[in-house]
Amino acid sequence: MLAQLLLTVSILTLLSSQYAVEKRDCREQWLQCGGLEYSGETCCNPGLKCVKLTDYYSQCQPDPAATAGGGDNPVYTPTGPTAYTTTVPVSTTSHAQSPYPSPTGSNNGCGSWQMTEGVCCPLYDKNNNRSEGCSGSGGNCVTPPAAMCKSGTMYPEVHSVSSDEPWHYSRSTHFGLTSGGACGYGLYGLCTKGSKTASWTDPMLGSTCDAFCNAYPILCKDPSDKTLRGNFAAPNGDYYTQFWPSLPGDWDNYLSCGECFELIRTKPDGSDYAVGEAGYTDPVVLEIVDSCPCSANSKWCCGPGADHCAEIDFKYGCPLPEDSIHLDLSDIAMGRLQGNGSMNDGVIPTRYRRVPCPKPGNIYLWMREGGSSYYFALTAVNAAGIGSIISIEIKGAGSTTWVPLERDPHYTSSRPQERYGAWTIPQNTGPYNLPIAVRLTSAAGQQVVSETAINSFDPPAGAVKGFWYLDTGVQFSN
Repeated sequence: MLAQLLLTVSILTLLSSQYAVEKRDCREQWLQCGGLEYSGETCCNPGLKCVKLTDYYSQCQPDPAATAGGGDNPVYTPTGPTAYTTTVPVSTTSHAQSPYPSPTGSNNGCGSWQMTEGVCCPLYDKNNNRSEGCSGSGGNCVTPPAAMCKSGTMYPEVHSVSSDEPWHYSRSTHFGLTSGGACGYGLYGLCTKGSKTASWTDPMLGSTCDAFCNAYPILCKDPSDKTLRGNFAAPNGDYYTQFWPSLPGDWDNYLSCGECFELIRTKPDGSDYAVGEAGYTDPVVLEIVDSCPCSANSKWCCGPGADHCAEIDFKYGCPLPEDSIHLDLSDIAMGRLQGNGSMNDGVIPTRYRRVPCPKPGNIYLWMREGGSSYYFALTAVNAAGIGSIISIEIKGAGSTTWVPLERDPHYTSSRPQERYGAWTIPQNTGPYNLPIAVRLTSAAGQQVVSETAINSFDPPAGAVKGFWYLDTGVQFSN
């Protein structure tokens, strides 16, 4: 009798625990179940177990000890580790950039600008250093060199970044704030709720940033010792649209997207402010997320040699040294460099250097809405190390073939600096069955692989509308 009573109690206890787990609404397969900054449920549905991939991400995966799936719908289980890092040799094969298209029709869509060597270039008055454009005709209306309006070929390939890169003098303007930058990063980094100076977030993004930072706290968090979030920059267009002969493809590679630079405001003569001196502000670390196209901003964004010289009275502002980049800053970065959010000066003297990107957390994918197994678009953000990504490849469940994604091809070839930086699957391919593996390669030749990066084409109910980001669980090293 006692044995029967104990058995009954055990069964009731087991049923009670199972019921409690079910009531907790445990996580489904491939969803997050743990990690730093994560506050959701940590249990997984029957047949699954919570597997730690990184300190910031644990995932519900099939439990080999259970009998999940089976029948006509077997559970997909990746072979080997679900997240890992490798290295590959950086290509040394060299090829030339394809010629730009020959002009056809009425000015080939350049409007008030001039078609020059197959691309649209602005016209400006060479004798008026305050003018952004040029009206009328005559010898005073000139264009910058066509190379300034094309993809950048004057900047060298960069396959490594040390902690002691050389400094360059420059001058910086500011452009405001936007979630529609050319690199296609969306709200990533724009919200500074986790920053030491969070009050400088654009008030118009207040409630949106609250929701975004609640969903992705690590993407709003600064490194422990630097100000990073909200510090955006758009380099002159011929730098943004870099062309590397060692990479496949005949056009620019968007390689500036994601790069990081340390920026310091200097005195007009190029010397530094002493700490505590009037005018001193802390350096900032910038992320490249946009383009400052030459065709729209001829005196600022056409690269070295073109300046508003009559408006600048500091030593390194007119013209820029040939190897320098003009950095058009977000209002947040400009406000930090001028102090207390000030925008009194529209242009400031600066010096900058490239630095390894100090990114907290993992690489995330911004998935655009409306995706399917036959078409989707994404952008990889928050990449550490060199910052730029030269390749994104995908592999559907059950496949052994990696398929390279393509840069969004929908742009006007006569305006190469206005290309948009999303990655898309090649046309007439698919279907790509879920979950989809993603392999990313940095400019340094490092590869990271997440075998279960994309588990759905539909954002969860709590995602910020239009801004759904997926934690890949992997990250490049610094």
